[in-house]
Amino acid sequence: MAKRIKAKVTRERWVYVHNDLSNAAYHFEEIIKKKLENGDKGVLIDGMACATLIAFTFEANINFMGFKLNEAGKLPSWKERENFPVKLKMVFGALGIPIEKDKRPLKSMERMKNLRDLVAHGKPVYEKTEEIMVATPEEVDLAAASNLAAGWEVDCKPDVVFECREDLETLWKLMVEKSGIEFFDTMTHGQGGIDFIAHVD
Repeated sequence: MAKRIKAKVTRERWVYVHNDLSNAAYHFEEIIKKKLENGDKGVLIDGMACATLIAFTFEANINFMGFKLNEAGKLPSWKERENFPVKLKMVFGALGIPIEKDKRPLKSMERMKNLRDLVAHGKPVYEKTEEIMVATPEEVDLAAASNLAAGWEVDCKPDVVFECREDLETLWKLMVEKSGIEFFDTMTHGQGGIDFIAHVD
């Protein structure tokens, strides 16, 4: 039987969810690319997942930066529970990044956040229309079919989510650069140590 020792074990960990969310968005982007190559179905559903994760990642990036800037004394009034536009203004202000919602890359983040909010708070839609048509029987038949698209699907198309994920990465690199934080310190990591105290009989 192994001899026992008495020791002090110390552990530290820094767990940052923005990394996991970003990896998940990338994962779905890769799934979409493979499905497009293979002609597989379900691209729109994967696009919805990717778009939602882009929105989650961007907010987590803002929360991470707010936390780190607060920790460094550069953003003393930081509140993670504040509403998103206030957090964005605080973090971008502290980093010296202009808030240009009408231009990429921030325009893409607004687009994904609006989509995320729309599907997160989804409500049923009912519409009824009537119209008198003068057309061929085929045209009347086509017009009678219901359009079941909700409108948000356009934001889940491959070209849109690919562009938005690229803009997410562009903004993240800019935020890290402006913050002065080492890239390693934005990643989940940990360390531990053992201080031997004594042998135990």
